[in-house]
Amino acid sequence: MDVVGGAPSDARHLDIDERLRNAPLLEGFSDENIRQLAAIMDGPRKIPQGQLLFEEGDPGDALFFILSGSFEVLKREEGSDVRHRLALLTAGQSIGEVSLLDSGPRSGAVRAAEDSEVIAVPLARLREHPDHQLGVDSRLKINMAYQLAARLRRTNEVTVQTLRRQLNEAENRVEMSKFIFRLLVGLCFYMFALGVTTALSKVVPDTSLISLPILTAFAFGVYRTVKTSPWPPSAYGFTLKNWRRNALEGVVLSIPIAVLIVVLKWIGVTMIPSLQGQPVFDFARSTGLSLGEILLYGSAYCAFTPIQETIARGTQASFQLFLTSKYKTAEAIVLSNMLFSATHLHVSIGLALAVFPIGLYWGWIFARQGSLVGSSVSHAILGVFGLMIVGIPIY
Repeated sequence: MDVVGGAPSDARHLDIDERLRNAPLLEGFSDENIRQLAAIMDGPRKIPQGQLLFEEGDPGDALFFILSGSFEVLKREEGSDVRHRLALLTAGQSIGEVSLLDSGPRSGAVRAAEDSEVIAVPLARLREHPDHQLGVDSRLKINMAYQLAARLRRTNEVTVQTLRRQLNEAENRVEMSKFIFRLLVGLCFYMFALGVTTALSKVVPDTSLISLPILTAFAFGVYRTVKTSPWPPSAYGFTLKNWRRNALEGVVLSIPIAVLIVVLKWIGVTMIPSLQGQPVFDFARSTGLSLGEILLYGSAYCAFTPIQETIARGTQASFQLFLTSKYKTAEAIVLSNMLFSATHLHVSIGLALAVFPIGLYWGWIFARQGSLVGSSVSHAILGVFGLMIVGIPIY
């Protein structure tokens, strides 16, 4: 910091006077007013680019005039180290004038945007020379200035909040564009896979293995969304917080749906001619698989369930983050499950239709817990129960 000590030379004094004369804050000042002000000033100071003139919260003990260069006015976002630029001040403008009125702490930080020079007016010295000859008009203007200073401090806070909202909206738009791109790519991939499955069905009796590459591709899309997202993985359900309680809740919430599955099977075997004579509990005997094979397929289903839930609930979480309507949670559940149900069309229309309503239930569990644990547990239980124990005929 370069401070000129002692009384300035007449030439230097006149130079400062000339530069001060153009300051908007000193409009209407007489030559004598300028000389009086210059007599109590400190400086000039040279402030290199990037150096702070003062920090937010510092005591407001001086008013500054910019002789050359420029300064950024910065406001810290509450609860973080992020600073937002509110203004750029250039030569002739003043800095810290709010403290001249209310003596409060600095409402923002000021940093040199380039190599700059300022001169300071210590407020303590200024107040040693009060003007007692003020009329009613001057008093009213001063009181109004006090009110404007208070409003300016509040405006700075509101401005930062507005900038934060705008930044969040911009981030949301960027993330939404990435999500939509991946979603469209995934749907195009699925349509091609569906065409391949249709062709294979003429020569291969069981095309269910096509599910693996399809779901893996969708899972990779969700993984990339989570990986590149500004939100933490927990926003997409990847968290073990309260996992025991969520797992237990997944078991308990599966019970009424399991009962409903049994009731629907009983109604089917009672009232639908093609199902009459079949047992309510099939235990997968109709598939012709051995017990060992049933256990193997059941284990594989349970192991693959978290991947399915990652796809469905990751998509649901993305929709919930991007949608803005009052019912965005319900809309996210419906949209994600429509997409997830459509990915089962290559197996059968019956399976796709069956997946949708129960998927809504798992979506509700996910929205309730904010975790993949409960919905994955319920998905595994009800999938094995419905397909391999009760034997719902949906293929």
